Amino acid sequence: MTGPTLHVATRDGLTFAEAMDRAPDGFALLTTPWRYEIVTTAEARRSAPEGVFEARAFTAHTELRWLHDDADRGRAVVLSEDPSALPDDFAKPDPVEAIGTETGGYLLWGKAVETSDGWTTLTTERIGSLRVPGEFARGAHVALTTCEYIARDPEHGNAYIAEERLRSFELSELLTKEKA
Repeated sequence: MTGPTLHVATRDGLTFAEAMDRAPDGFALLTTPWRYEIVTTAEARRSAPEGVFEARAFTAHTELRWLHDDADRGRAVVLSEDPSALPDDFAKPDPVEAIGTETGGYLLWGKAVETSDGWTTLTTERIGSLRVPGEFARGAHVALTTCEYIARDPEHGNAYIAEERLRSFELSELLTKEKA
């Protein structure tokens, strides 16, 4: 059984700005000590919040991850099934040879309360609000969807999730007792 190949590229020593210059033109999840923010990759390039220590920028087909490690620099990793999407100046370790993929996701906290300019605000009393790209109906739940790459251990044959790539924000149905 063969599946897709997930190509990987890595580079150490990049600043956040240098990593964003190599990111796909989609959306970016930015983590600082003070907040978590979702912006377009273009916004992240123009004016990132102070103190970003982790970023994940993605489209439906490619993801860039950056993690701060020392002196305002960090390690960047690009994942894509399309090898031409990888930056030329990155190292290219062995790709992930998947036996299959699964669609996964993360339910985002809160419910949609308002939509404007192609973005929806999700709110919950205990946590606050978060703006996400896309227009979702009032009261809707939203998930960040992923593609999980399943590989097989060559020695023992066990299958495992070798990698996960972020894809998009989509409407999510909550699992209820009736649906379980």
